Amino acid sequence: MRWLVLLLALVAGGCATPAFSAEQVRLTIGGRAVLDAPGLQARAEAELSYTLSFGYVARTGQDAVSCWFARTGDAFEVDTRLWCGPVQVPGTAATTDWVPVPLKEVERDDSSVRLEVQPPQVPALGARSTPVGKLVRTDGRETSADQGVGAAGPDFLAVLPDDGQILDAASAMVRDDQLEVHVTGYATPAVWPTAEGDLRAEHGVALRVLRVRVTRHSEVDSAFKQTPWRGWLPQLPEFALDLPGRRHPLPADRLPDNGSALIVYTVPVAGGSEVLVLNTVGAKSLEQRVEVPSGQVLGNAPVVLRRAPGPESMSVSTPVSVGSAVGSAEKVGSLEVVRARLGRQRPVSSNGQHELATAGPGTALLELRLQGHGLPSVLGAGQTAGLMTVTLPGGGTARQVGLRHGGDTFPVAVVFEVPEDVRSVTFSVASGTVQLPQLGTVAVTGGPGVAVPLDF
Repeated sequence: MRWLVLLLALVAGGCATPAFSAEQVRLTIGGRAVLDAPGLQARAEAELSYTLSFGYVARTGQDAVSCWFARTGDAFEVDTRLWCGPVQVPGTAATTDWVPVPLKEVERDDSSVRLEVQPPQVPALGARSTPVGKLVRTDGRETSADQGVGAAGPDFLAVLPDDGQILDAASAMVRDDQLEVHVTGYATPAVWPTAEGDLRAEHGVALRVLRVRVTRHSEVDSAFKQTPWRGWLPQLPEFALDLPGRRHPLPADRLPDNGSALIVYTVPVAGGSEVLVLNTVGAKSLEQRVEVPSGQVLGNAPVVLRRAPGPESMSVSTPVSVGSAVGSAEKVGSLEVVRARLGRQRPVSSNGQHELATAGPGTALLELRLQGHGLPSVLGAGQTAGLMTVTLPGGGTARQVGLRHGGDTFPVAVVFEVPEDVRSVTFSVASGTVQLPQLGTVAVTGGPGVAVPLDF
């Protein structure tokens, strides 16, 4: 009788077995069965929990984060990686990403292969990784890698094209000499519509949206493209969003060189400060912090970097003549200021190379971009630069910091150190005698100084 009861119990247990089980799904790599596939999934999920806790990826999508094999061929032939998700890599789009977890072969025979879970290969900032083939679990469940958008969890941050949706007005600005960012909108929506679907926040966090207008001066300012450089090339500044418990670097390749973008992110429901951070990196590093959406400056930012750098073009001219010291063949022309740039750092020439000059405390660097008209075309910038003068409103003379050659009689640009709150200067060319290639000793005669407005 006992044997009969035991037999009936076994039959009943067998009838309760799911339609798919770990034993029924034979996952293979190279035709060999994968040993302990459920254990590989569990160990990969444990590894991924650390990735989530450190904020390298964020939860998103409709399902809990889990690890899947990717089918690559007939039956249940799978990739040599597990794919864990759905998650979102901060700095990418709002749709789901997947983290690959490599599997290392440690043993094999003719019919099976034993694998070992390796550390997750978290995609680089702003980059995405997509599984190959259909995703499958050891119990036979299958899913698609493309799961649209769902519930955004902690550390979610997406950089999206600006689709023109209406936000509340906001005003905040942070800049250095290579990058300028203005916050022009801010919102705290319960739901944010995207091209792939509606985005919601999961329990415990709330959505935020920033509209930023980006100007990457290093892409349009030819000064930063000069070569060769003494030491390191100017390094790109690092832009980040500092949120409660986490700092999110914002990938440069996801932001426009000149235009608007939306940053959609989550913060704890309990709230906390939200701060834009701009790091100028290099030998003269600087960190600036501005609270959003208020625009309040945190810490001591240089006054000149709270001002606009200046218009892309202007036109003020001073007369100048270049002729022989003995009075023959004098050429009368003018020197035009075609742009004035205020900032903290400017590239200058140095012994045939270039380097960054940096303003001292309480001062700013003023670069005047110059263009000669009706003047000789000779390589005379090094000889004539000393004749150029900037006079300050109080009558003092600004210190000349450096110049950039441009293949003409006068420099293509000259840089002066001025007070950081200066609103105008007077530019002039002093009279003097210089030695110029091909021309020999010549007299340079300057005219009246010209006012250069800096009220920006």
